[in-house]
Amino acid sequence: MKITTVTVNDDKKTSLASDEGNTWSALRVVGWAGVVIAAPFFLWVPIGLTGLVPSMIDVFGLVGVRIPAAVTIAGLLLAAVGFHRV
Repeated sequence: MKITTVTVNDDKKTSLASDEGNTWSALRVVGWAGVVIAAPFFLWVPIGLTGLVPSMIDVFGLVGVRIPAAVTIAGLLLAAVGFHRV
C-alpha cells in the first residue's frame, strides 16, 4: 500500500463580516436586537445590588426571577445567531 501526501493550496482569503460592504445585514440587525434585549437585565443586577433601583427579586419574587433570566438568555441567543460568522 502506497501512502501519498496531498497538499491543498488555500490562497483564497476568507472575508470577514467587517470586510463586507453591507454592514446592516438582517443577521447583524438580529444580533444588535439581541444585545438590546439582554443589556437592561445585565445592568439591572449591579444597580439593584447597590440599592438605586429595586432588585429583581423585589420586583419578580424568588420564583419569578426565571422571567428576566429567560428574556436575557433569549437575547443572548439572538445575539449569538446574529453575530455568527459563517
